[in-house]
Amino acid sequence: MKQVITVALIAAVAAIATTSAWGRTWTDSTGNYQVEAELIAFNDEQVVLKRTDGHLLVVPLSRISKEDQEYLQSKEGDQARKAADAAQTWTLASGMKVVGKVVDYARRDVTIQRRRGKIYVNDRLFDNLPDLYQKALPRIVAHFEKAEIPDRAAFEAWVLSLRGQPRTFTFEGVVLEVEGGDEYTVPFFFFADADRKSLQAGWERWLAAEKDRAKQEQEAFLLQSQAQAYQQDRMADREIAMMQLQLQAYQAGLFDLWEVRLIPQRPAAGPPLWVVVPGRDSRSAVAQALQMNPGYAAGPVSRVTRRF
Repeated sequence: MKQVITVALIAAVAAIATTSAWGRTWTDSTGNYQVEAELIAFNDEQVVLKRTDGHLLVVPLSRISKEDQEYLQSKEGDQARKAADAAQTWTLASGMKVVGKVVDYARRDVTIQRRRGKIYVNDRLFDNLPDLYQKALPRIVAHFEKAEIPDRAAFEAWVLSLRGQPRTFTFEGVVLEVEGGDEYTVPFFFFADADRKSLQAGWERWLAAEKDRAKQEQEAFLLQSQAQAYQQDRMADREIAMMQLQLQAYQAGLFDLWEVRLIPQRPAAGPPLWVVVPGRDSRSAVAQALQMNPGYAAGPVSRVTRRF
């Protein structure tokens, strides 16, 4: 019976876990082909879907069925669009977290020179640069010079050693849009390995299309879609870990499972339901059940018997 309780707990926790997946069956415009997939992103020309095997599928908007095109304009499609526009959390090699939406690839030249006792970066005074860039420059120099430049003092000493000669570095990375709309180019080597590998996936294609802006814009859209899918997968991993913690908490007796009868408040809401949810008491269990199932009212509530 312990297995029965465990399955019930996992089902209950899975139901209340937050997720950004909208799995459904998609059909092509001929009606001959179908695929089970989650909606990741779409624009005026393309739709990006994630198949059940985790692979991304890029489909021209004109090639999906009329019903699917209408779905994109529905509330669910709008939710997917908002999710794709939301800020993301990325992990740097240092372990620090940075929040922002990845919007494009970029290759940047950085020229550093000391003139008249002041440090200039691409002909801009170093002291006038955004604080983020001032902190990033020593790390960029350290990467290319393969030297220890841990702080501003060490950076200024390195610049002084150039004796007024300019030094140019070229780095490749992604453009990160932060809160407020400002954009910053972040080198690939700043990111932790897993994040970096995900972001670099389309870099060579973007680079090959360097003289074709339309193709580069398409690669930017695919990068945004890949980033969104990657973030969803990480969220799913966190939810699985949370389920495991919830299971341990249940087995330790920190909360109980409750069976709640739900009654539709209107016929269109759906049929009556029995749901199993975790909670410290019946009141919190009812609140969880109602949050999971809007349009319903709570009926009888009973504690699920523990059997180990």
